[in-house]
Amino acid sequence: MENTSNLKIIYEDSDIIVIHKPSGLATQTGNVGSKDVISELKRYLFQQQSKKMEPYVGLVHRLDQPVEGLLVVAKNPKAAKEMSRQLLDGTLNKDYCALVYGIPEDEGTWINWLKHDKKNNRSDVIVREIRDAKKAELNYKVLEKKDNYCRVQIKLTTGRHHQIRVQFAANGHPLLGDNKYGNPESKELSVKLKIPAVALCANKIAFKHPTLNKTLQFEIVPRQF
Repeated sequence: MENTSNLKIIYEDSDIIVIHKPSGLATQTGNVGSKDVISELKRYLFQQQSKKMEPYVGLVHRLDQPVEGLLVVAKNPKAAKEMSRQLLDGTLNKDYCALVYGIPEDEGTWINWLKHDKKNNRSDVIVREIRDAKKAELNYKVLEKKDNYCRVQIKLTTGRHHQIRVQFAANGHPLLGDNKYGNPESKELSVKLKIPAVALCANKIAFKHPTLNKTLQFEIVPRQF
């Protein structure tokens, strides 16, 4: 395992890199000079080359800036195409863990309809009939219960903007550390527990290697909670 200045490399070969992205680092930003996953990986790969040329970094999927977790990035166009296909057909599997306010039922499936407000960079639960409403579905299981919060494991059926954060908040259990979607009680508890960022981590990922005939699986322990 190697470390760039902000990333931890979990796995690397000639086709892909699997990284542990920290909370607070954007996956990709259009701001010149700003650090993000893409610029960090390009810098790292450039330093490894004997023949200096701009390295290929193919972004397969993203994580929101406050969210910690596993990302797989392609090192060539062929690998990027295959990994993108797996993402679209649902065979690239990602699981998340989170700390949420309150204690929901031990496990369940939530279906809501979301509308993305690009201007304010947020999504909200709305009625199905509203224009541009998109179905959001997830499954969760409670792993550990505390007095007034719990740790849950989450599997997404759909992939919507801020989906996990929005759905848990709408169902009465906002994520700890979430100032955008949290309620006064969850924010107060987050301060008490000293949780400064959204307590959400993409902690598991599984996919078929783009060129080798084998399935790869990775799991990490969140750094922040």
